[in-house]
Amino acid sequence: MRKINYARPVVFFLVLILLCFSYHIPTNALNKQVFISLKVNGKYIKTDAPPYIKNGRTYVSLRFISQALGADISWVKEENKALVVTEKSLMELFVGKKEILINGETFTIDSSVEINNNRTMVPLRFISETLGCKVDWDPKYYTLSINNDKLTVPVSSVYKRSYTDDDLLWLARIIYVEGKGLSLDTKVAIANVVLNRIKSPSYPDTVQGVIFQRGQFPPAYKSGFKTLVPTQECITAAKMAYEGVNNIGKCLYFCDVPFKSKRITLYKKMDGMHFYY
Repeated sequence: MRKINYARPVVFFLVLILLCFSYHIPTNALNKQVFISLKVNGKYIKTDAPPYIKNGRTYVSLRFISQALGADISWVKEENKALVVTEKSLMELFVGKKEILINGETFTIDSSVEINNNRTMVPLRFISETLGCKVDWDPKYYTLSINNDKLTVPVSSVYKRSYTDDDLLWLARIIYVEGKGLSLDTKVAIANVVLNRIKSPSYPDTVQGVIFQRGQFPPAYKSGFKTLVPTQECITAAKMAYEGVNNIGKCLYFCDVPFKSKRITLYKKMDGMHFYY
């Protein structure tokens, strides 16, 4: 049995890298998610089959990738394996095993193929290493970048993210100063107040515009705020909010003391913070 020759072209598996945008790792607290973005050659990638992490390995859906490639995929129940047929290759992937067959030749991967939610999942690391791609991990923004000049990202797979890393950093900064010492739940709520204001015609339409609007967020005017390095939990909360995790509805205000005005309505209290809409 041979180990994989990394110089050997395995064209089919190029698509495995191209078809994942972001995935999440469940955290200890209920309903909390850490979103990780995937970039290929500088472009954010999307997928309708979210990958996942298991024992330090990233898994992606074989069927989704095969269909995007235009390959035929079938399941051999008796042998517990998937067959993927392209114009130039026949691939046999066995569930629970680290060995795969490509045109009859046996190769060994570092993690076994498995079934998850009725989908055949394959390890991404095998793909990137086989193709000799450069893989970079940005722990600050939870972004995995894969680069290879031979890769062509399909237009249909490109994800036009609604926020930039700079937006994420500014949001995390205001979360840090307004939610220091508070739970992740409350940090996400603070983030959503900012994002709700961006969507509202009554406020500026950028994260910096909202943060620095006169009289709204006093901590933003303190010395050092513009160069503040937020904690990783604040980055997590900011990304959760940007990716659609919302625990305070359409609230536009929050304060550590109750508002006296009757023009706004209390939505909920969290960690001593009052959230209003």
